[in-house]
Amino acid sequence: MQTINLLTFIFAATVSTLATAASSATPGNALRIVDLRSFFHGDPPPPPKAPPPKQLAIITTATGVLPDAEIEGFMRAFAAAIYARDGRPMVSRLSEKYVINDLPTNKKAGEMFSQAIDRIPGATTIVIKSVERKNDMRTAQIEFRYTADNVKVKTFRFDAAGKLLWSDLFVLLRQQHGA
Repeated sequence: MQTINLLTFIFAATVSTLATAASSATPGNALRIVDLRSFFHGDPPPPPKAPPPKQLAIITTATGVLPDAEIEGFMRAFAAAIYARDGRPMVSRLSEKYVINDLPTNKKAGEMFSQAIDRIPGATTIVIKSVERKNDMRTAQIEFRYTADNVKVKTFRFDAAGKLLWSDLFVLLRQQHGA
């Protein structure tokens, strides 16, 4: 009998707390509770960082491609960030207009980019294959060589200041927890 009373008390206290918080929410200070699981257990811990690569990636420009100091500088900083598994310094190299495809509205693109650096594999060599200039934007095709058999070509768009606007370097995968 005491167990039932204790559970009733806990449930009533939880409902009371939620009702009080919801009634005190204002339009500028809206309360958002995702689900009872996160209310009771908190947010899940962030996924662990990937191990750092064994070596810092070598950055080169393909023969016949006009070197672009800003893109090369970005790629050197990018390789260093992956090697250190610290994406925070890269946020300053992102344009204010930087976007990620399918990014939920409650997420910030810079934070997601930084988190991706903590987890994506490190290439051994990064080769700038082409740079196309159009108006104030530059589009670069960049080859990431992980092994002799594992090579991926990605597209990067930069603004006039050399800040990243968009890339297909990674994609967001949505996972459902507790389904």
